[in-house]
Amino acid sequence: MTRNILTIILILLAGWSAAAQTGVATISGRIVDESGPLEGVTVVAIHQTTNAQYYTTTGRGGWYQLLDVLPGGPYTVRIHYFDYKPLTVRGLYTFAGQNVVVDADLEQGRTHVRSDEAATSLRLGPGLGGGAVPVSPLGFDLVAQRICTPVVFDVRQEASLDGAATQWTVPTGSNRLHGSAYGFFGPATDVFGRASALAGHFGLNVATPLGSEDYQLFAGGQYSLNRGLDAAVRFDGRIDQAKRIELTGGRLAGADAWATGAFTSQTGERGSNRVQAGWSGFSDAAFGVAGRRQLLVADDFTYAAGRQRLLAGVQFAYTRIPSADSAAARFDFYVQDAVRLGRRLTVTGGMRFTFPFAFSPRVSVSYDVLGTGALVLRAGSAVYGRAGEGTVWKNLAAIDTRLPLKFLLTLEAVYGQSWLKAFHISSRNVLDSRYALTARLERPLANRFWAVASYTRSDGPVTDRLFGGFSYRAEYLGRFATTASLRYTGYNYHGPDPLSSLYPAPMRNYWMNDIEALLSQDFSFEAGGRVHTLQLTGYLRLASDHVLLSPTRSCSEPTSILIGIRYLL
Repeated sequence: MTRNILTIILILLAGWSAAAQTGVATISGRIVDESGPLEGVTVVAIHQTTNAQYYTTTGRGGWYQLLDVLPGGPYTVRIHYFDYKPLTVRGLYTFAGQNVVVDADLEQGRTHVRSDEAATSLRLGPGLGGGAVPVSPLGFDLVAQRICTPVVFDVRQEASLDGAATQWTVPTGSNRLHGSAYGFFGPATDVFGRASALAGHFGLNVATPLGSEDYQLFAGGQYSLNRGLDAAVRFDGRIDQAKRIELTGGRLAGADAWATGAFTSQTGERGSNRVQAGWSGFSDAAFGVAGRRQLLVADDFTYAAGRQRLLAGVQFAYTRIPSADSAAARFDFYVQDAVRLGRRLTVTGGMRFTFPFAFSPRVSVSYDVLGTGALVLRAGSAVYGRAGEGTVWKNLAAIDTRLPLKFLLTLEAVYGQSWLKAFHISSRNVLDSRYALTARLERPLANRFWAVASYTRSDGPVTDRLFGGFSYRAEYLGRFATTASLRYTGYNYHGPDPLSSLYPAPMRNYWMNDIEALLSQDFSFEAGGRVHTLQLTGYLRLASDHVLLSPTRSCSEPTSILIGIRYLL
């Protein structure tokens, strides 16, 4: 029975896993002066890593939108208009599925930047060693961004069974040759913390142009003695100013393998069409699933009409689990309209239809109270339905406010209800209610310093969750730098024993702690007209899980201690 349930869940979750490998973002805004909105203002965004450029002009009402831009950065946004002094915004980063708003007043020479979206996402990257949590040295070079969203409002994304979604992206190539090589070593331990062997992790990564700045390649790999090979490859090509191609592939976490391709073409300054195709495979012997294979094809068309951004798309997914002789096909059609009502209010509404018949309406609002991004109210509601499996309804309300010293405070409430079929156990619907309240204080990476602290309270099995961390990099004497990072994760679990084979499983209550610390010392020198860096790194992880191995015995996860050397070009 457990095997059948897991098989069905994997098929349902497969809808978004392959599509998560590639994603795009949007940069939009409004340009004004003392007389009001300005039409015909030139706006250019330049992706500094690849030198990719996105160009448009403002239309009626002073609105502009740059569609399907690469996630990541840093971007430089330049605004030009006749005799006005050009405005430049530097160090702008985008995330997959995000709309970044850059408004400008040319008369006053000021710009306002904010994220225009309803859901709060935990975004890892960009930054030191992978970004917002720049701690673990294991394979972070292979992932540029990892985005965890509690409530999915973008109709292009298929949510999981709880209405959430996770996206991640592979790093892009570069218009200059960059690379790194590293090795980390330490004692390997078993589940009881006893030293058993030597742990080793070896990595090599290269980002380079291919012949010209229009074509870039990233290729990276890491071999670990205890889990095998991780690898990722990405190719970005700009055929001309209006056409772009992306190819990615690889293997991560020793189990997932994927290959995806995307072709993006601009239709004038207002439209963009993006075609994607991908294949992914997954296997996990721990859950008794020998393999899963999925093919996914999608076509999205986006059109910017003044203050509106219209989206229509189709998606087909075919998933097969050979070991269970199971297969499922799904066809989705979705539409969405995002409109800015004045300078401060944005409303987004959409619908996703799935055949066999199911639907997912989604609506969200974002209101900039002061018009400067210093105080933003967000709210949204979405329904996720699957024919024969049930329905999930989730709601979100949040407040974002900027504090002194560049800190951002977020207060967020999520409430949801689910009416899900109990797979192969009962034909009746099971009603399940969940809420989560989160307070989060974060200082985004700036001036080589990042910090975050958050607390979440919910009525689910994980009743309390604490998260905190910081990273600081000090540069001195022209060629030396020291980086110190620390992260803490803790949660209280109260629910059925996840490892029990009994039904119903006995209840368990335990607190989990996970502490990671990293200290690195850099030494840079010039040779052959380039800057080379040697980095010595120490890494420590202390984790206690108190997971039951048997009805009478619990244990702690082993301690990890790694010492490494890293070369960066």
